[in-house]
Amino acid sequence: MSIDVSQVEILLEDKDMVLNPGQTLSGGFRLNSILAVPVKRAEVSVLWYTMGKGDTDEGVIFCQTYAEDGELDAQTAFPFSVVLPGEPWSYDGKIVKIRWAVRVRIYPKEGPDVAAEQNFRLWPAHRKQGQET
Repeated sequence: MSIDVSQVEILLEDKDMVLNPGQTLSGGFRLNSILAVPVKRAEVSVLWYTMGKGDTDEGVIFCQTYAEDGELDAQTAFPFSVVLPGEPWSYDGKIVKIRWAVRVRIYPKEGPDVAAEQNFRLWPAHRKQGQET
């Protein structure tokens, strides 16, 4: 059975999507599928990456593997929790942007790998959105 990216649901406890450095990001993911899907493994990671001119930089601050040689189904949610670092802050510049995301990758036993992503912003509460240093 093949998995479609629309079947991967990322669930974040903080619905605001703007988080502070040092705050705990908690959530989980699940596969919305009627039938259980055999997988090699599933991974959830929390990371930042750059977009724009120049080389892409990336920093993974959390990665956890689930369901190794197991199954995913709609009845099982896989939780995670991580304390966010002090930086880099989210940034929307003209030349470069810094994005934060929760990324779920599923490696099924049959068919192509699937990746889903949920973005959020890392921004200190004492600073206004868009305020530059």
